Amino acid sequence: MLTGGYDLARTNANLNETVLSPATVQPSRFGKLFTLPVDGQIAAQPLYEQSVPVAGHGVHNVVFVATEHNSVYAFDADMPSVPLWTVNLGPSVPSSVYNWASTGPYQDIAPEIGILGTPVIDPVTGTLYAVAATMENGAFYFRLHALDTGSGAERFGGPSTIAARVAGAGDSSTGGMVDFVPGQHIQRPALLLLNGVVYVAFGSHGDGRPWHGWMMGYSASNVRQQTAVFNATANGWGGAIWQSGRGPSVDSQGDIYLVTSNGDSDDVADYSDSVLRLDPGTLAIRDWFAPSDQETLDDDDDDLGTAGAVMIPGTGFLVTGGKQGYLYLLNTASLGHLAAGNSSLPESFSAVGFGVFNMALWNRSDGPLVYLLGSNSPFSAYRLTGSQIGTNPVSQSSSAYLAPLQGMTISANGGQPESGILWATTAATWPLPSTGTLHAFNADDLSSELWNSSMNPDADGLGGFSKFANPTVANGKVYTPDLSNELVVYGVLNPGGPAPVITGLVNAASYANGAVAPGEIVTIFGQNLGPAVLAAGAFDQAGDLNLELAGIEVTFNGVPAPLLYVSAEQLAAVVPFETAPGTKVAVQVGYSGQVSATQTFNVAPSAPGIFTADASGSGPGAVLNQDYSLNSESNPAPGGSIVMVYATGGGVANPVDMTGATAQGPVPLAAAATAAVGGQPAQVLYAGDVPDEVAGMVQVNVRLPDGVTGTVPVVLTIGGVASQATATVAIAGARPARR
Repeated sequence: MLTGGYDLARTNANLNETVLSPATVQPSRFGKLFTLPVDGQIAAQPLYEQSVPVAGHGVHNVVFVATEHNSVYAFDADMPSVPLWTVNLGPSVPSSVYNWASTGPYQDIAPEIGILGTPVIDPVTGTLYAVAATMENGAFYFRLHALDTGSGAERFGGPSTIAARVAGAGDSSTGGMVDFVPGQHIQRPALLLLNGVVYVAFGSHGDGRPWHGWMMGYSASNVRQQTAVFNATANGWGGAIWQSGRGPSVDSQGDIYLVTSNGDSDDVADYSDSVLRLDPGTLAIRDWFAPSDQETLDDDDDDLGTAGAVMIPGTGFLVTGGKQGYLYLLNTASLGHLAAGNSSLPESFSAVGFGVFNMALWNRSDGPLVYLLGSNSPFSAYRLTGSQIGTNPVSQSSSAYLAPLQGMTISANGGQPESGILWATTAATWPLPSTGTLHAFNADDLSSELWNSSMNPDADGLGGFSKFANPTVANGKVYTPDLSNELVVYGVLNPGGPAPVITGLVNAASYANGAVAPGEIVTIFGQNLGPAVLAAGAFDQAGDLNLELAGIEVTFNGVPAPLLYVSAEQLAAVVPFETAPGTKVAVQVGYSGQVSATQTFNVAPSAPGIFTADASGSGPGAVLNQDYSLNSESNPAPGGSIVMVYATGGGVANPVDMTGATAQGPVPLAAAATAAVGGQPAQVLYAGDVPDEVAGMVQVNVRLPDGVTGTVPVVLTIGGVASQATATVAIAGARPARR
């Protein structure tokens, strides 16, 4: 889910969902999994991308969240955790600074305005584009940022301050030119990425004049390069492009569609309350449509442009609607210009009493269905047949809802009937603010409400209702924004099974318990930690070890740990290098949507343990002789030769390794290492990473002391802490005399 509304048609539909269905979304099986706290309200739709390489954290499924406090977060999408990265893009704009003489205080978004429009991701370059509104020294700015999805770092010339000028005599013009005035506009629509250009559209702050409908294009590879500018009312005023957050849409020919709102119209230079088809290169108008009552819509503040344009895939049609409650079905081959007497307009009709602010479209095998909600109305579904939308709904919810400001998303397994769910957020009270509820309706029969978050509010409650904010459904989870400074994540609960339980944590080599060290490989014991059949971890193409394995994730203070293997009663993980010595670390295991209680452990700089041949912590050690053969009583090392002892818990290397990464070479430990063999000091030639093994494995090259023979203990001391004294090495006779 890389763009607002899932696709460039802006259907608000994920038709690749195989986990969630009417059969799996039931009160006994579905609910809140966890919340992800952020620093501000969320109005933008969360974005989701699978298998993102994240600096210092390996590969993750990531959910990206943008806030009104101008922060962007990258979270692991499958577990409660600290952010993989977060950046703040500047001081947000206090809503209190807007107090128009004509309209009074601006209260639609409070207390601050930051990132309002949904960002967009380019998966090819790994870049997230976002627009932040800032107030600096009393001045207003909009800046386009290009952030690396793996780190949050700026790239491609970002940030770029947004500015524009067009010829015209309209509001705020000087000398025949109209300048973009940041303080008079908000960036509500989702961004559009098309053919290497990022398009950014703007509307008004609560109709506080002067304002225009603007859209600018910027090169995705150099965001300081503006490619085109469009102003909907260059010789007049108004024509805001806000679309309740829906982004500009794109037809099969690659043209861009916008729907403007109230203002001047002459259908020559000013196009308010109109559907516009734009050339993507120049942003020149190629075609347009306006209702016959265009002037009345403006007079009555009945914006046409509340819902944007939804392209109907596989057809030559689009559907749109406005405050008046009408739906319009338009032929994209000929939009029809002014509607009066124009036969190219297939259909328009009153679908709801007031307010088409949002829609979702399910492109089904038996014909597309359009879902919407009006004020004090039920959710309704209308079917498209050929070039007509049936004027009577084919399905409606049993209940009506107060405010038509809902977020909504369809999830389904392709176009197959009986696989679809309509997800929608509603407000409990009016006027806003209000608490919210997430609903799941059977998309074939809206009278069948499968589940909602108010059925069990203590466990599943949503928080503050965020208007127009669509839930993001991806990979079996529903990521739902709210105004309570959190992203709420819902999904299928572990069906009938208990939550994971941690009963112990030990050094994976020595089986000693106590403090853990950064990079230490540990074994965690418990119940319901994972599947009955053991699953082994593996390195990905980037050389990083799994951070999620068989639906299991282990976190240390919220940081996911690399996993070597998992099973129901035992798993092995690497303590993240981000874990700070001298502190305490909270450890949790997540499996099948449930999370264990937290277990807390002290963190030390080092906690060495030597691996043994039978993995018990005692007996023959994991030791290679100088010829790289395995040391054993039947294959002892010659006296005075060099052996390689394998351990873990040595602490950080110098330089510090990345969590989960493959060690690329012989990097030494930061702490000093000594060794004793058979109670005698032994020379340490190297102590550090094991090349081509996960960082956290330790190799110590030891020269065996003279005069020690037999099977004797080998003890490593790293950073002043000794390993167990029960690992042994087998040594043959004395070293031959030197010649």
